Amino acid sequence: MNGFLRAAAVARKDLRVEWRGRQTITATGMVALLMILLLGFVVGSEPARAAAILWVAMGFAAVLGIPRVTQGEVDQQALEILLLYPGSREHLFWGKCAALTVMLSALLVALLVLLGVLFGVDVWDHGGALVGVGVLGIVGLSVIGTLLAALVLHVRGRELLMPLLLLPLALPVVLGCVRLTEAILTGTAAGLWPAVLVSFDVVSVLVCPILFEVVMDEV
Repeated sequence: MNGFLRAAAVARKDLRVEWRGRQTITATGMVALLMILLLGFVVGSEPARAAAILWVAMGFAAVLGIPRVTQGEVDQQALEILLLYPGSREHLFWGKCAALTVMLSALLVALLVLLGVLFGVDVWDHGGALVGVGVLGIVGLSVIGTLLAALVLHVRGRELLMPLLLLPLALPVVLGCVRLTEAILTGTAAGLWPAVLVSFDVVSVLVCPILFEVVMDEV
């Protein structure tokens, strides 16, 4: 069994567990929805503010949902068995990262539709460009988040520690996605933000799997 099939098996397991319980996607969806409604009432529902509201909501939803990537194995005392899964632990990283990417992608699609309804943003005409920005943002959040979920696995108060770690590290992703989304919706130049976002994703993809293996060796 090659590495791709191992990672796919891990991702399929995580997605099947989530589909049965729907706890993570429900919790993150409700947080994102409340954030959009709250920020919409506070700062207004003008289309110019839609990009910032969208990605702030995604960031806070990710903070809530990402720790659950590995929490199931801890609650069921199955992490040791999962670590005995044949092959490199990097495959475990990519499997969990893929499952998280699917869940965050589903959430982003739902939020884009909601944004179009509440803020009057024409998401359909800019759908391709928005999807491209969403892919770059979700990849960054998923890769960083999968590593941090493993890092705080056995830390007391990990629910409080995760925002302190994730939000500063994910700041380039959130800020870059806000600027790119604004540029798409307003038709202005994006500047260097595409290069910043792509560079961050590339570095994360190269570094985080290596650090994940180191972290798992300490479990």
